[in-house]
Amino acid sequence: MAGIFDWLFGSSSKIQKKPTGTAAQQQFGGNDLISLLQSMMGSGGGLNAANQYDKSLLQNGNQAFDQFSQPYLQQFNEQMLPQIAERFAGAGALSSSGFGQALGGASSGLQSQLAQLFTGLQNQAAGRQQNLFQNTSNTALGYNPFAYHEKPGNAGVLLPLLTAYLGGR
Repeated sequence: MAGIFDWLFGSSSKIQKKPTGTAAQQQFGGNDLISLLQSMMGSGGGLNAANQYDKSLLQNGNQAFDQFSQPYLQQFNEQMLPQIAERFAGAGALSSSGFGQALGGASSGLQSQLAQLFTGLQNQAAGRQQNLFQNTSNTALGYNPFAYHEKPGNAGVLLPLLTAYLGGR
């Protein structure tokens, strides 16, 4: 009955709520998306492992630097120092000041390079954490399972006829 009434006398505009995706997309946007994020961030998820690595770089300070630099220092002590000593021993100059300067220069250069590398790793970790936060926030804030549309009303059949009839007199 409302259909005939609207056809004759017109109807007003109506706001309609419409889904923005297919049924499968809507299902994914609901519980499936939450489950996926939880599994990624859970104890076995790759995202959790990456976050733990980044957090260890950013939060543990000297301990993290020591863990990072230990293999490089060990390699330096086991390989580079003996090579420098052999070079000076071959020249009979182990007691010279040049030997001490060579050892000190090599050691301080290594420490400086390791500090630069570690600072770079920390900066990358901070950037990844910021990007992760922004991407997750944008995904959550930008998720709209529905949109609202206005369905315009109509004038009906009688109103234009009456207007034309009365306007013509």
